[in-house]
Amino acid sequence: MIEAEGIGRYPPEAEAAVYFCVLEALQNVAKYGRASAATVRLFDRDDCLTFEVADDGVGFDASSTSFGTGLQGMADRLRALCGELEVRSAPGKGTTILGQLKAQDS
Repeated sequence: MIEAEGIGRYPPEAEAAVYFCVLEALQNVAKYGRASAATVRLFDRDDCLTFEVADDGVGFDASSTSFGTGLQGMADRLRALCGELEVRSAPGKGTTILGQLKAQDS
């Protein structure tokens, strides 16, 4: 499912970063999550372009698991544009990947 609210156009580098991060997150859902559903949400929160990819899969202990190359690549891509990535997960509770970029004039 895809949900978007109040989303306009953003600078091409911001749109590309969000696109590739969402793509990587969905690949992780398919590869590791064993989920029956995933939701992608795009929205503007506190003047930030924000995305969220949430699944109902097996989850993992985010407090004791380091980022693999996919998550680290997402974090690096967002950080290069002054953004940030947050991973929320727990065993049996699914995973949510949340990223945001400060909205800038195009």
